[in-house]
Amino acid sequence: MGKIKQGILGGFKGKVGTVIGASWNGIAYMKGLPQSQKDPKTAAQMAQRNYFREIQGLAGQLTTEQLASLYPSVTSGRTRRNMLVHQLAAAAAIVDDVKTVDLSLMEGIGSGEHIESPMLESVVTLTNDVKDFYAEPAAAELIGKPAEANFIVVAYNITQKKIGIFNTEETDPSMGVTVPVGSWAEVGDAVRFYLTYAAKGENVYLRGFGSFIIKTRAEKVGRKINKA
Repeated sequence: MGKIKQGILGGFKGKVGTVIGASWNGIAYMKGLPQSQKDPKTAAQMAQRNYFREIQGLAGQLTTEQLASLYPSVTSGRTRRNMLVHQLAAAAAIVDDVKTVDLSLMEGIGSGEHIESPMLESVVTLTNDVKDFYAEPAAAELIGKPAEANFIVVAYNITQKKIGIFNTEETDPSMGVTVPVGSWAEVGDAVRFYLTYAAKGENVYLRGFGSFIIKTRAEKVGRKINKA
């Protein structure tokens, strides 16, 4: 049984009559008990659940440090992982009649300062027994990075449906950017990615992530509503 400790307007946990009290992200809320506990598991419901499970799995690939770098500012009532889930949902597609996340549609992610940084494409190759992919010097020079700041790469493994953030040792755009991937990818995997750097430039603590400069996201076009 739940107990209301602060009067009828206070937050509470547990079940009181037909109402359940709980807390999420520091916010108290109440919800009514469902009238029916039936779970028919229709094909449509299962497809939607699998889609949300896929999004959660993608968002779960990034570490707490990476999320903090991607999202230095947090929307009220949301966690950083929630914000990533919301952005991943914008890349929904129907493939073979199944709703899925199509990473080939993804642009920039995060809520940091914005720069113009083109989406690039590459294939993972084997260089001196190291799996990596490469950005040409012309692409590296476009983002206008501070001279001593190291390149950071945000990448989407299209083949294996993975998200990766790589903190490279590269600082000179004229040399291009080589990105070792370790077990994140296999030779031949298709990769889409963009180059960025940490907001603190040459003062990046231990060459860590700092707060990312975020690629400018494509502007969303709203629906047109025809008025009679």
